[in-house]
Amino acid sequence: MDPSRIAFLFPAFPVLHQTFVLWEVLALRRLGVAIDLYSIKQPSTSTQQPEGRELAREVHYLPLLSAEVLRANWQVLRRDPRRYVGVWARLTREWWRDRNAGSGWRKKTIASDAPERELTLREVLHGRFNRNRYLYLLKSLALIPQAVYLGTVLERDGVRRLHAHWASYPATMAMVVGWVFDIPFSFTAHAYDIYMVPYLLRSKVNEAEFVVTCAKVNASYLEGLAGESQPHRVIVNYHGVSLDRFKPLPRPESANRQRCIVTCGRLEPYKGHHVLLQACARLGADVRCIVVGEGPQRQRLEQLAAQLGIADRVEFTGPLPQAELAKRYAEADVFVLASVVLERSGKRDVIPNVLAEAMAMRLPVVATAISGIGELVADGSTGRLVAPNDPVALAAVLTELFSDDAQRERLAAAGQRFVAEQFDREINIQELAALFLGEVGGGAVPSPASAART
Repeated sequence: MDPSRIAFLFPAFPVLHQTFVLWEVLALRRLGVAIDLYSIKQPSTSTQQPEGRELAREVHYLPLLSAEVLRANWQVLRRDPRRYVGVWARLTREWWRDRNAGSGWRKKTIASDAPERELTLREVLHGRFNRNRYLYLLKSLALIPQAVYLGTVLERDGVRRLHAHWASYPATMAMVVGWVFDIPFSFTAHAYDIYMVPYLLRSKVNEAEFVVTCAKVNASYLEGLAGESQPHRVIVNYHGVSLDRFKPLPRPESANRQRCIVTCGRLEPYKGHHVLLQACARLGADVRCIVVGEGPQRQRLEQLAAQLGIADRVEFTGPLPQAELAKRYAEADVFVLASVVLERSGKRDVIPNVLAEAMAMRLPVVATAISGIGELVADGSTGRLVAPNDPVALAAVLTELFSDDAQRERLAAAGQRFVAEQFDREINIQELAALFLGEVGGGAVPSPASAART
């Protein structure tokens, strides 16, 4: 048994638009954290960062309901029938206690004008399927056989720690593994997994050895859900950005050329790409827009650009490797991410890494004042903030920036300094590695103050 080994569990891994997780695994390994990779399912696309293709070869993709899964469950049932049967009742009991978790918060914080109308019928049905508390229970119970199989594999291989990425189903599986096999677990909470599907979250936070999250606003929310029934540790660790990969590059001369906006993110409504296109339609023919990313809204956004009469000024690049993405950043005068909060579901960005990437390249950024974005972008200091879902306000700020070279340079310089101080991936990942290595060795978990520099 190697006490330093940690199993990382993902819903799907690697995924192109979640490169921050890929870099985290690679960096932790370089710092001596021995990580075994497990994934509940395979990625939906074969398109990957080059490093992701290499890593995918060693991922253990969990079988759904195979002979080996049934065999593992039968073995555990025979060995300890009371514990095996009890885990089904315990999960249901925890869900019943926490079934209304987050509902009061959602009513207070979701804007009534959020763009549900931008969703396709498929996206609406998918959202309802994911948010239904009773379906969530059934899906969680259906994960128990897989969790038991995972536990038997970890037990066989001598892996005695489990860390789940995403607080939804991966953390549920990790909690079940902990119940059945007494394997300590922890998890990382991101965005949709705590705001869109908060069921069982109170139990997970209280039972995990520690929780890592990427924003102070997330930590506050999780601590509020968990309550004060017992001590719990929610540690803020910003994902950070590679300052070597994303660094200032020469930009085209600004005289007598089209102004250029760049944005990057999955093509989904909560990213606010539709708001950016509406703002671009107000800016005139001398402004072009580069949209990097892929997703279910691609066709709808292309149609919107055509309806607005700006299709010839909007380029949809599809997904790009980070080296190519950096080149696109270098073409631009400003980076924009017009994120919104989706009504009812609460799906949103928290601190999108693409903002930190653009800032690291000394590119001025414009974002919306939601979630944890204010932890990165301070209006008028490290960037500009506008209200969500307001293309008029966004267009006004962009017009101001395009006419004020000095303001753009001031914001870009301040943003680059701030990212170097607070979002340097190398520093942040060292703190994360110390957390994992300290836990494995029996040391104390670092306090939130040490994991989130202020």
